Amino acid sequence: MTAGRHIPLGQAIPDSKHAVSVSIPTMRDVIGYEEKSPETLAKLDSGYPRFVLHQHLRQIESHWQRLFEKPDARFWPTSSEKMAKRLQARLGSTPSKLIKHRGVSAIRIQDDPQTNLEAKSFLQHVGGFLSSRQAEDYLFAEGVISEKQAEVTYEGDSENRILDELEPLLGVDRENIVFSNSGMNAFYAAFEAVRSVQEPEGRTNWVKLGWLYSDTMHILDKLGAENSNNIELMDVLDLDALESKLEECGSTVAGIVTETPTNPLIQTVDLQRIRNLATKHGAYLIVDPTVASPANIDVSPYADIIVNSLTKYAANEGDVLLGLNAITKNCPRGEEILNSIRENVEAPYSRDLDRLAQQIGGYGKLTEKINQSMPIVARFLEQHPKVASVYWAKQEQTRANFEKISRSPDSCAGLLSFELNSELATFLDATPLPKGPSFGMRSTLLCPYIYLAHYSLVSCEEGRKELLRCGINPELLRLSVGDEPAEEIISALEIGLNAKS
Repeated sequence: MTAGRHIPLGQAIPDSKHAVSVSIPTMRDVIGYEEKSPETLAKLDSGYPRFVLHQHLRQIESHWQRLFEKPDARFWPTSSEKMAKRLQARLGSTPSKLIKHRGVSAIRIQDDPQTNLEAKSFLQHVGGFLSSRQAEDYLFAEGVISEKQAEVTYEGDSENRILDELEPLLGVDRENIVFSNSGMNAFYAAFEAVRSVQEPEGRTNWVKLGWLYSDTMHILDKLGAENSNNIELMDVLDLDALESKLEECGSTVAGIVTETPTNPLIQTVDLQRIRNLATKHGAYLIVDPTVASPANIDVSPYADIIVNSLTKYAANEGDVLLGLNAITKNCPRGEEILNSIRENVEAPYSRDLDRLAQQIGGYGKLTEKINQSMPIVARFLEQHPKVASVYWAKQEQTRANFEKISRSPDSCAGLLSFELNSELATFLDATPLPKGPSFGMRSTLLCPYIYLAHYSLVSCEEGRKELLRCGINPELLRLSVGDEPAEEIISALEIGLNAKS
């Protein structure tokens, strides 16, 4: 794939029915997408699978409305019968029915906007949607579609093929690695596992260290104990504040959750100090290294539980949604935590594992290429007069922390973020790069990250103030560097930076 090109609105990135990204190329498109403009949505047949209901899931719903003679009902296909029951419990007294047909489970509800929003939000937060490949197999078996997506898959023991690559990177024995259908579901399973051992001890609160991924924050805030009072510390460099909070109420804390580097400011925390504080106060430390990838950093000496999205870097062609948990030697009651995760996790669909196993041989090659290109791209942006700030793994403020966990002096992260001195829309619209959500793909991706991930905050004055209070510029851009030559990426960025408003 080459940089230096515009991709039409709604085209999948890559060109696959199972792609995890989609082109949203202009600010007008971004706003139309977020505000549910019919004109914009009509051109979007795909999107990030936890946020945009996949076309195959919509086809199952239409098929079942006819099959079960329920044309006015809504069907929410789930990753398993267990997940369908979780959704049913979440909806509480709302009338619902569990449906099972040819190995696919779903919840049927009345077509009520608020109930549909609650169902979609829950499945999005916990990674509970049916796999697009399982949906495809079901539709093919039912005769709804006449063919399946042509793709190359691994022939052999896919799980062991993947583990062969990941075991040395995660720093744990393969018996302590549990695959899930998405990185978000991996976190949900870890959250439930820690709750199971900590809440009986009166530990119901969680520390959110840094600006966490939106669904991670939703799980911590929405799905915990009713009496939880979570602690939010946005400045990952102010560990004195963390220490003070733990001295004050550490006996009520179940766990500390952090991403390193963080997204979108690509800051690396002092994991050793956080580890010491977690141990002192009896809190579990859950660390997500996805932004840089376990191929570049080793967090196993510090974390109790590692949560990683395999959609990034491992599934580098951009068409697989998978995740994992790794239980380290540090983890208290490790066997109990491991068994709980296995009970709570949503197992990957076999075809998704087969597809990942086919791609994972390119994991190391992609990270090596990114490690070569990222410093070149970052320095170009740092020196450009129209760029106000650049955030990347080796930014001066947190470089020492990153280097402590780096696997080599060349290790980097595949993401950087930057702020402009010029108009965001002019730059974004003119820059000939693929633009869409996700990262860790062979394709470089550019996006106005805060608009896509936190539009409710960007679109109101109070929300913008909240973002700025947390040190995040609402106009922040995020760049995921792919395997294209660095000079191609820079040439494309130059076109955008030189554009006239």
